[in-house]
Amino acid sequence: MDEAKGGPALRIGGVTLDTGRGCLPGADGAEIALAPKPFDLLVMLARNPGRTLSKDALLDAIWPGVHVTEDSLVQAVRTARRAIGDEAGQVLRSVPRRGYLLEAAAEPAPAPAPAPSPAAAPTMVPLDRPALAVLPFANLSSDAEQEYFSDGITDELITQLSRARWFYVIARNSSFTYKGRAVDPRQVGRDLGVRYVLEGSVRRAAGRVRITCQLIDAETGYQLWAERFDGELDDIFELQDRVAEAVAGAIEPSLQHAEIRRAQAKPTESLTAYDLLLQAMHCQRTLTREGNAKALALLRAALQLDPDFAFGKAQLAFLTIALTVNAWGDDATEEEGARCAREAIASSREDPLALALAAFALAFYTAEYSTARAAAKRAQALNPNSAQIAVSAGWVYNFNSEPSVAIEAFHRAIRLSPLDPAIEYMYVGLSSVHVALGDLAGALEWAERAVQGAPNHSPCHRYVIIANWLLGREEAARAAAARMLALFPTARAQIRRYRDTAFREKLVGALVAAGIPE
Repeated sequence: MDEAKGGPALRIGGVTLDTGRGCLPGADGAEIALAPKPFDLLVMLARNPGRTLSKDALLDAIWPGVHVTEDSLVQAVRTARRAIGDEAGQVLRSVPRRGYLLEAAAEPAPAPAPAPSPAAAPTMVPLDRPALAVLPFANLSSDAEQEYFSDGITDELITQLSRARWFYVIARNSSFTYKGRAVDPRQVGRDLGVRYVLEGSVRRAAGRVRITCQLIDAETGYQLWAERFDGELDDIFELQDRVAEAVAGAIEPSLQHAEIRRAQAKPTESLTAYDLLLQAMHCQRTLTREGNAKALALLRAALQLDPDFAFGKAQLAFLTIALTVNAWGDDATEEEGARCAREAIASSREDPLALALAAFALAFYTAEYSTARAAAKRAQALNPNSAQIAVSAGWVYNFNSEPSVAIEAFHRAIRLSPLDPAIEYMYVGLSSVHVALGDLAGALEWAERAVQGAPNHSPCHRYVIIANWLLGREEAARAAAARMLALFPTARAQIRRYRDTAFREKLVGALVAAGIPE
């Protein structure tokens, strides 16, 4: 939307849209950092004060020739509102089922205030999701001409990490301004408005390469994660891809854990929908009835604050699976899970994690396998380096009775995040897949590993029972059933859904025979 640049300055509330310079000076003269799309949105609305502009018109004008979903517009609106101090949406108003309008008339702005001194940092618009800067990896090789290789690693990491949608990655042009400089990650955080910084180095010698990287909390300077990768230089680009995949797979859960800790420390009165989501994720990971009940309440509260929060709907749908398999929910909970899954898939075409979690729930609750499978496939295509997406897709394929596809997804999830705190979902999935493939010994091995890691997760016990019974180890199966009922007295012989109904009946029959009530 090039026409946004070049024009008079317009005042909206306490800020000024300087359309000539394409910036947003605040009331104190300090420039408010605002991305181009939210800025273009404000300009378009300011030039049409009091007039409702349709969503289609805004999408066409702000993203000309590019297909984006309404999620992009919703995010731009939120960011623009924060920039002008209108979080309540009283100035930049939503018009239900129509579009948006700027309630206040835009007035010509007075002469601009003097520019702030170079030492003054810009006022950063707070993001509702964490942001990460990938600094140029240092070339520690003796040959300065190898700079292209370290730059290539950095570029590939930015590309791979940008596939995730629940956190932002600062563009290359901004992060590469620090190339060749010794900088404090905390200063980078202040300069770029990011919470996290990824930095590293590359050393090549005698046909081998060593790559080190570390994730830093930009507010405290503390190291959150670090890893070293060694490899041969037979194929430079293959090595770049492999390292980028491994780092991206490890970074996502590390960021998620850091964000959960951050949300837990925030005072209740300042919690956003995103904070409530993070707190819910922490409660869900306790794998207890009380923790899951609290998680459900937090997610419902998040959706009250933001009814269009697609990721929140997907997480709620995912949570209800645990409530159902542990017999902690009811019919209404299941209906809520299925509804949220459908709504999340319908509105999350560009959010791979939301798509994957919603697809998992949809395949679990309904016979809408084609829709669930398509959503899972798209999630994997959008972000192939997320273990959580891989395991969710694995369950979709499993419910769709595609064990050979599911087993690849589960193994990929383990490869991406071998120390994942939710690895029992991967192990249980592999146990189920091995039953489907006729490898009962393998099924028992994976189920027992799952129980060791997550004794409070009832599906782990179910597959220990099933594998033992089908192996003819009836006493072991009955003993496992007794242990499960001691932990989960309300448990029933439920295997929710498989496209292959005969396979499902086989699993249920094993549970009933071992002593789990129908």
